[in-house]
Amino acid sequence: MQKKIKIGVIPAAGAGERLGYLSNLLPKTLFPIYDRPILHHIIDLMESMGIEDIYIIVNYHKEKIKEYYKNIRKSLKVKIHFIEQKKLDGLANATLLTERYTKKQPFMVILSDECIIANSLEPMIELFSKTGSITTEAVIKEKDKDILRQTCSANIDKDGRILEIIEKPENPPYMIRGCGIYLFKPEIFNLIRRTPPDPKRKEKDITSVINNAAGIGKACGYFLEGYNININDYEELLKANILFKNHYGNN
Repeated sequence: MQKKIKIGVIPAAGAGERLGYLSNLLPKTLFPIYDRPILHHIIDLMESMGIEDIYIIVNYHKEKIKEYYKNIRKSLKVKIHFIEQKKLDGLANATLLTERYTKKQPFMVILSDECIIANSLEPMIELFSKTGSITTEAVIKEKDKDILRQTCSANIDKDGRILEIIEKPENPPYMIRGCGIYLFKPEIFNLIRRTPPDPKRKEKDITSVINNAAGIGKACGYFLEGYNININDYEELLKANILFKNHYGNN
């Protein structure tokens, strides 16, 4: 399998309701981290990895996201495309919208509310290529059970295989958190179609799809060499800004 990933996907359709009144003004992905919006940092990261085409999935405040892109497009080498998710029915279904555009190639997905500080994600691509998995997700050790309850909890064996991963568990059984950074082969689309929606949330989450891939031995976890914050509230947004300032502010 090719080691270079040429296609990136950034799901950015959600409203970010937990960030309160600010989400009435801006989509969460345009909230600033240090010197630029979250979305811009993710685009920069993908561009630095050699990704050539990025598909941004939009809905809420979509015109503001497109307007921001118009303001920065001359500074970008990567090509940006927009896909509208008309029904907000889960990250898995958002990913499924990209099937016709990925051209049967492996691709990377980074959630639009991820703060990521890492020297490189190239080792993640190498692991993905080497293991032959359908999906590889970046993971990190997590001490805070409240954060695990808001995200997911993963069990990973010594060879990096994901044995189980649970979305938003009430009692997290594992102290490893999945990050919103994924690599997928095209086979993921059939797995998405075969995965039922969560009966409580009435949507199809990508963690359940990855758990199904784990059930057939086709999912791996890559321990991120760096920092990750999934930004869901003001406190996490503040933490992300401090983290970026401390890391990049004196560089």
